[in-house]
Amino acid sequence: MMRLLIIDDEMWSREVVKKLLHFDEHSIKLIGEANNGLDGLKMIENLQPDIVITDMKMPGLDGLELLRKLIMFPNIKTVVMSGFDDYEYLRQAIHSKAVEYLLKPIKEEDINAAIERCIDELRASSEKVLSSNRIFLDEHDHNEYLRFIRKLQLVIIKKQPELVNSTLNEVIKFKSMVKSTEIITKLRDNLLNQLQQYLHQQNMDYTFVTSNQINGTLEELIDQISPIFLKVLEDIRLPRQKTSSDISNIKNFIDQHYMYPISLDDVSDAFFLSKEHVSRLFRKTYNESVTQYILKKKMESAADLIRTSQLSYREIAYQLGFEDISYFYKQFKKIFHCTPGEYKDYHPIST
Repeated sequence: MMRLLIIDDEMWSREVVKKLLHFDEHSIKLIGEANNGLDGLKMIENLQPDIVITDMKMPGLDGLELLRKLIMFPNIKTVVMSGFDDYEYLRQAIHSKAVEYLLKPIKEEDINAAIERCIDELRASSEKVLSSNRIFLDEHDHNEYLRFIRKLQLVIIKKQPELVNSTLNEVIKFKSMVKSTEIITKLRDNLLNQLQQYLHQQNMDYTFVTSNQINGTLEELIDQISPIFLKVLEDIRLPRQKTSSDISNIKNFIDQHYMYPISLDDVSDAFFLSKEHVSRLFRKTYNESVTQYILKKKMESAADLIRTSQLSYREIAYQLGFEDISYFYKQFKKIFHCTPGEYKDYHPIST
């Protein structure tokens, strides 16, 4: 379900938008409202909506400045509302890649068409980011490569630049399977995509993570992309700090990383705490274990992908860290009391 935030200083205007929107038809959920740009920006940072509908003329942080700041959140789709046919407003909306610029009074067909465009773009973006690129056709080779990718993902999540070279050099074991420049190019794109996907999900700029065409060997590929991994992980690495007194930080970390193959060990390592302490504190606060919470988040994301994308169940399982498709099916049924196929029949994709 897509998450919506409305920002407008006039309550009646927010009420009109809520009345006109076809929430059920579009499978969207209102997660918050803000009556000024500053509060709206804070809610965007905390709630991470998929779609933002914002007014332009507001006290404090107005729509112009809010749109400039929203460039830092490239995965959010924006619909702009205004009572003024102002060129500067329209120019900034275009520059900020707003999906639509609507003049008040808002019409029902216009706001719903804008939301439909947002959803279409989000689905296309999600499938582009999430779609898996199978490099090795042999099943054994493919599974070995997936295990390597899991290891690389954990290096990224834990922000461990000191492990970049040794981890990337493990690609050498696939040398006998790399028989063309095309496969080396696929490897390059797939490896860099691990960084891009992580930065994308953390609302960080990832457009600079690029590499030139590779026409050489596997060793030359590793030599080229290792500095990119090193620079990114060194730039985003946080200083060591104790956070044992704030369980919400641990929960936020899980919320941002559950789509990766993280475990209780990985969570405790990230906060330099014992896993016993993290487990006890998390269960006391949220009445469930870290493992249960991670699994629940994965299954909720799986259900969302089933509703909103054309990805196969195997691709969805893979993107959420499940190598065993039967185990994914078992856990899905445990949470939703039906198979993924049955769930899809109950929740067809909106057209």
